[in-house]
Amino acid sequence: MTEFTTTPEDARILARLREGLAQSEPVPSDVTEFARAAFGWRNIDAELAELDFDSIDEEIPSGVRSTGTARMISFQAGQWMLDIEFDEGSGRLIGQISPESTFTVELHTSGALFTVESDELGRFSAEGIASGPLSLVLRFPDRSVIKTQWVVL
Repeated sequence: MTEFTTTPEDARILARLREGLAQSEPVPSDVTEFARAAFGWRNIDAELAELDFDSIDEEIPSGVRSTGTARMISFQAGQWMLDIEFDEGSGRLIGQISPESTFTVELHTSGALFTVESDELGRFSAEGIASGPLSLVLRFPDRSVIKTQWVVL
């Protein structure tokens, strides 16, 4: 997990940046649009993993109570299948890719970025994940990248 701390020097730099921004003219809308389009191309080499299954879409039969809090989500990218399970109560997210491989996974959330390593079987876990938007980026030793679409936990 990545933690961010602010030093007094960081605070001074941020204050000077704020002053400079306050004195500058607004950015033209076409420049903002071009910047967003360029930002979208930053992972052009990444293979997009599409949502294959989401347990939130399953209907619970009438008269049956669900006591489980874990949500299961699967993504498919070519030969790869990524399965994740999120327990909202504990904030724990576990996952596994098949076929098994080692990789680094970045968990992008609306409030933080978590980076964890998988084991040799392609399993990983992260603690302290809050409900909300989530996207995963898997980086393999051969430099290939798989990126999931955003889902809301």
